[in-house]
Amino acid sequence: MSTSWHYMKNGAQTGPATTEELKALLSSGAIKGDTLVWREGLASWSAASTQSEFAGAAPVAPPPAPAAASGGPGEYKPGAADVDKNKIFGILAYLGILWLVPLLAAKESPFARYHANQGIILFITGMAVWICSIVLAFIPILGWLIDLCLFIGMVVLWIMGIINAAKGECKPLPVIGNLFTIIKTMP
Repeated sequence: MSTSWHYMKNGAQTGPATTEELKALLSSGAIKGDTLVWREGLASWSAASTQSEFAGAAPVAPPPAPAAASGGPGEYKPGAADVDKNKIFGILAYLGILWLVPLLAAKESPFARYHANQGIILFITGMAVWICSIVLAFIPILGWLIDLCLFIGMVVLWIMGIINAAKGECKPLPVIGNLFTIIKTMP
């Protein structure tokens, strides 16, 4: 005689069903491995995947897909139409206070918002570097060399941001691009 199982489906207790019937339901995907099951002799309901009778019966689920089709952490894959329409706003976002332009003129564009966020982060970093430069200017030679390095670093980040926007890519700026998000990509 086959074991009688009860299982939960759509919030309701279902059964009895045989071990073979439950294996078939698991194999077909009608129920999943986390479906609660119970039979006489078990102290409580448990997931079907924890019962030795159903080992290997449920298909293995693939791992979850990445949040956005991207090439690395912090990258976002924009739509081609969004990029074509708003590329100029993405470029403007890196030119000082002009990060306001994409926020006002293209506020519905995820591409423009992404680059406006990167532009704001670059702008804030630039202000911090400027303040550090004022202090470091009082230190002869070493302070001046550090100032020069910071300035070159800011220019490199500025150029990288413009190039990314011009190419229609949404890559975070190195070092500072993933520090924080001020503007969400989607409004």
